[in-house]
Amino acid sequence: MDVFNVTEIRQNIGKIITQIQKSKQPAVILQRSKPVAYIVEARTYEEIQEKVKKAEQYEKAANTKNTLSRLAKLRSEMKQQPNSTPLIRRLREGDERGSE
Repeated sequence: MDVFNVTEIRQNIGKIITQIQKSKQPAVILQRSKPVAYIVEARTYEEIQEKVKKAEQYEKAANTKNTLSRLAKLRSEMKQQPNSTPLIRRLREGDERGSE
């Protein structure tokens, strides 16, 4: 990986871009001896973006799968509740005897 300081970038940006396009390798830009940016060839950047998008989709799918698995486990642990529809119907109709 090539390393350039900000002054070199200002003076030789055309040559640096040509070099990056030919080598297909990123270059780091230093300011006060610290990395502040990277220059990458356009196709390389696009490939990185595609990989990030796929990784995010995979993570989302894995989270969904885990959530559905936990939900299925909870459902299997729930006790079967009696059907409350007849009770509610009788209460609405004014029958005060409640459940049978």
